[in-house]
Amino acid sequence: MSLRLNYPNAFDRQQGTRDGRTNLGGDIMIHGQASSIGCLAIGDSAVEELFILAAEANWSEAQVILAPVDLRKHEAPPGARVPWLPQLYRQIADALRNYPSTAADARDVRSR
Repeated sequence: MSLRLNYPNAFDRQQGTRDGRTNLGGDIMIHGQASSIGCLAIGDSAVEELFILAAEANWSEAQVILAPVDLRKHEAPPGARVPWLPQLYRQIADALRNYPSTAADARDVRSR
C-alpha cells in the first residue's frame, strides 16, 4: 500500500528553477516497510491505518503536510544555506495552523 504525494509541486519546481536544479525527483510516496530510498516508509501496520483513514476522508481532498518538526510547537530548524527555506517553513506553519496540535485541541474544535 502506498499514497502518492504531490512532489514536486509548483513551489518545488519554482525553487528548483531558481537554484538551477533540473532533476527534482518524483514519485514520492508514503508506504509500508521499514526503509526507503527517497520515500517515507512508516511501517506496514501504520500505512494500512493511514490508507483506511485516507479512504474514509476522501483522499482526493486530503492534504498531507510534511514538516521537519511540529511548527505549531517548535522553532523551525536552521536552513543549510538554502535561501528559500524560511519561506517554505512559513508556508508549512501557516498550513498547520488549521489543525489542532493536541487531542484536547481537537476535542475543542469538534465541540464547536
